Amino acid sequence: MKQLKALATMAATAVGPLVLAACVSTPPVTVRERIPAGSDVAVIMFRDCTIAGQEDCDGSGLTAGSIFARIIAQQPGMKAAPLDRPVTPKIQLSDDQAVTYAKAKGFAYVVNGDVEDYYRVAPMTFRAERAGVSVRVLRTSDGQVMAFFSNRTHSATNLTTPDDLIEDMAKHVAESMR
Repeated sequence: MKQLKALATMAATAVGPLVLAACVSTPPVTVRERIPAGSDVAVIMFRDCTIAGQEDCDGSGLTAGSIFARIIAQQPGMKAAPLDRPVTPKIQLSDDQAVTYAKAKGFAYVVNGDVEDYYRVAPMTFRAERAGVSVRVLRTSDGQVMAFFSNRTHSATNLTTPDDLIEDMAKHVAESMR
C-alpha cells in the first residue's frame, strides 16, 4: 500500500506541471465581424517595441508585420500584402492613420499592430525568449475595428525564437479573421 501511495505521489508530481502547461493557452481573438473571403488586407509593418535598453526591439515591428502578412496570405480565401510603415518604427501609428493610409492604397481592410515585447537570448543561456503583440484589424470604409488581439508570451524551451512565438500568434489571428 505504501508503494502504491508513493507511486501515485510521484505520478502526480510528474504529471501536474504537464496538465498545468496544457491549460495555459493563447487568449482568444475578439472578432466583431469576420473578413469576407477574397478581401484585400493590408498589413502595415508594426511599431517596434519600446522597452528601454532592450536592443532586440529594433526591427521587431518589421519582423512581426512581415510574419503576419505572410501568415494571413497563406489562409484560404485571404489576400494580404505588406505595406511600409508611413511613420518611423518607434512612433505610434493611430488606427485612423492606418485606415486612411490603407484606404488610399486601395485596401478594404488593414492590420495595424505594435510589438509589445521582443527578446532573443543567446543559445544555452537557459533564459526564456519572449514576444508580445497588440493587433487591430480595421475596415477601411468606416474605420471600424473588426477584430483585435493582444498577447505576451515566452518560450517554454530555449529552442523557440521570438519569431516562432509571433508566427503562432499570427496563425491564431489569421484563422480567427476568416
